[in-house]
Amino acid sequence: MRIQEDFHDVPAGGTIIFQHLLIYLEQGREIEFVYKDKEYFISNTNEGRALWIGDNKMSDGFNKDNLSFTESVKVDGIALAAIFKQSQAAISTVFRKNHSPPSQ
Repeated sequence: MRIQEDFHDVPAGGTIIFQHLLIYLEQGREIEFVYKDKEYFISNTNEGRALWIGDNKMSDGFNKDNLSFTESVKVDGIALAAIFKQSQAAISTVFRKNHSPPSQ
């Protein structure tokens, strides 16, 4: 897949298509999103990707392959890939490369 250089920022509360999510992940971005009234965070560290809710890591480990990450990590038994393919997640924030969210 060819990585596009940039997308216009997504407004808070907006949805993105699955391919858009994959491109953001390939760009190294971190993403906050809301699903079923809960906010989740997809992190990107040297160890790879992980899914968080607050301070709790929801994924078993870290995964460096973005596609397999979205297919294997689940929220309420539903893969991230399916959640985004069905436009069920609202984007809160898309962080640029090497940017972490503020401490809470």
